[in-house]
Amino acid sequence: MKKLVLAAAIAAAAATSAQASELINFEPSLDLTYRNYYWKQKDNASNPKYYRDEWVQALIADFDSGYFLNDMVGFELTAGATHTFNAEKNSSISNVAKGSDGKANDIAGFQQAFVKAKYNLGEVALKGSYGVKKRGYELYGNSGSRILAGSSNGLDLSAEWQDLKVYASRITGASDRNQSALSRDLYVNDGKDKLDNVTLYGVNYSIAGIDLTAERLVSKDYLKKTFLKAAHSFELAEGMTLDTDIRYGHATDDGKLYSNQDYKSSYFNANAKINYMNAYLGFGFNKVKDGDWDDNVGDKGNAGSYNTTLSQWYDYDKEGEKAWIVEAGYNFADLGMPGLSWDVYYAQGKDAKNYKSDFKRQETFSFVTYKFDGKLKGLKVKWLHVQANANGTKIGETNNSMKNRDRSNRFYIEYTKSIF
Repeated sequence: MKKLVLAAAIAAAAATSAQASELINFEPSLDLTYRNYYWKQKDNASNPKYYRDEWVQALIADFDSGYFLNDMVGFELTAGATHTFNAEKNSSISNVAKGSDGKANDIAGFQQAFVKAKYNLGEVALKGSYGVKKRGYELYGNSGSRILAGSSNGLDLSAEWQDLKVYASRITGASDRNQSALSRDLYVNDGKDKLDNVTLYGVNYSIAGIDLTAERLVSKDYLKKTFLKAAHSFELAEGMTLDTDIRYGHATDDGKLYSNQDYKSSYFNANAKINYMNAYLGFGFNKVKDGDWDDNVGDKGNAGSYNTTLSQWYDYDKEGEKAWIVEAGYNFADLGMPGLSWDVYYAQGKDAKNYKSDFKRQETFSFVTYKFDGKLKGLKVKWLHVQANANGTKIGETNNSMKNRDRSNRFYIEYTKSIF
């Protein structure tokens, strides 16, 4: 609980600084978020058996200075601390850190601390930031799936002109979502080899209603990756649209740090989604070729990205694997409950190249969210339920190494209050 007090103290300090805001002509904001997560998961088929029973809370303060000094520069700070009510010993997936004895250790510290700047050069909008932040690119994205988010340290630049945007990032450090450190060195191969940097650059362009994206990432001396995407939305009728996109990813090794010097892999992903009023129905198909897709970009920051609609509970990323997903969702606004939504999907993969005919993965997903309004505005409750089954015996072996029967439930309570 002491660490929750730490986060509150940081928030109070930020509030005090706001009293002097008029002296330097800026309008800051401060949000306090309380989170309470209960996760229960079991898998009685894997070896060893897996079980998790975890209940954790956190307090998070997000301070944004806005832009000052002629609306050009600013900074952002995010600090969070956890308190664990209960955490299963030796659980490999956790919201908090685990010590050498397998027991849970609460975490506290800064998840974001960066400066930012912007400047308009005629019709060109220039933006930049430097420091520790949660990044989200096509090929690199710090995970926010735990009670505190992962983050990375580096420089980001972008320039926008009309429907064209070019951007670049150079990342030199990161911290996992269950670590207290602001930033740590990047490593690969289970911490054996230090990674110098991750460099990324990309472009977005819209033409004739088609949104185009191209991105290139290089984990120095480790992996090189390319991502391409084209998306278009069709208006079918009043209140009805069809969203479509195709995606392509390609990866090869980049040198001495990658153990497979001849590594390559690629995937193709196609999607279509019909939106009508408060409902949607979608379908996606994905195929991997040339090798298993490796989404690693460094061992810190939980940042590897497999940007396909088949990156779900399972990643459906084995060489030769063909996978598809059907998804649907509904917002209950028409029934007088606009804060209630329900999203579901079913996904399945088969035909991985290096496995026998028993290879098959499938999962069913349900996610219910309710966002309160009125006096309780800012409060959200969510329930995630997943059932996932997998089988797969490698060619030349007799053991079903992928056997898995995962049953997971996650309950979330989150409340955000704007202080100023």
